[in-house]
Amino acid sequence: MQEIILDFTNAKNWLDIYTVMKQEFSFPYEWGNNLDALYDAMSYTWRENVRIKIIGTGSIPNEWKKYMVQIFEVFQDIHNETPNVIFEIIS
Repeated sequence: MQEIILDFTNAKNWLDIYTVMKQEFSFPYEWGNNLDALYDAMSYTWRENVRIKIIGTGSIPNEWKKYMVQIFEVFQDIHNETPNVIFEIIS
């Protein structure tokens, strides 16, 4: 099983959050930094089993925590549609 770690420890704003995902998921340079683009890209990324561990969310500034909830909703949608993609929130 492939394992990917999303470390948001140093993310201070929405661009930092998307930069972490773009780098770790190896999304192309022209990938859009928005929820729709995240969903679209993740819908076609993995065919094999993958576990995505999420750390550092406690370090995200309060003003962006509600946005992280929306990102987690996208992750849940991806898991529901592609059960071989598992998300694990560690911290």
